[in-house]
Amino acid sequence: MAPLGLTHWQCGNSFPVLEVFVMKNRLIISVCVSLLSFAFVGCETTSSGVTEVTGKMRTPLTEWDVDVYQQPAGLLTWVLDMDIPTSYEQVARMESSATTQNSNPAAFDQKTNQIVTVLKKRAAKMGANAIVLKEVNMTEEIVEHQSSGYERVRYPDGSIREVEAPIRTSYSRVYKVTIIADSVFLDWDNVWTGEANLTK
Repeated sequence: MAPLGLTHWQCGNSFPVLEVFVMKNRLIISVCVSLLSFAFVGCETTSSGVTEVTGKMRTPLTEWDVDVYQQPAGLLTWVLDMDIPTSYEQVARMESSATTQNSNPAAFDQKTNQIVTVLKKRAAKMGANAIVLKEVNMTEEIVEHQSSGYERVRYPDGSIREVEAPIRTSYSRVYKVTIIADSVFLDWDNVWTGEANLTK
């Protein structure tokens, strides 16, 4: 039997009537699941990224102990361009990404600020007291989302059944921002001596 669009269900005299309106014979109770690991449509994420340790790790610091440099200068307009010391020790190569639904300058600055904070925290855990931003990239991606679930309907014979609902597919546009950086240790007693050994 085909399910009814408007359901009246009464369980004895002690229970109130439960009225369920099922639009187009479907009441979908589900959550969106992105095929590209984005939890919900419209959600913005910051990933943990990748860290490759290349040097000596030291006692952990806090993110406030980590200075930010960039090479080449001007990668991020909100980062102060400071002279990079000529002597230091590379601790690790790091990469972190995040997504945003907007590509305007304000959204870009906000997202890169979040990523840099993540990189500073990661560097601090390794005892590095500075990071050097090497690359900043933004790419456009189309993300596919799928939703599935069950519908509960009342049939004319009085039974209530849960029926699997068809999978629904939707798409959204996101912008992925990626920053690649080195975490380094600066010995402030000797930073302006010797030759620069920062990977270019």
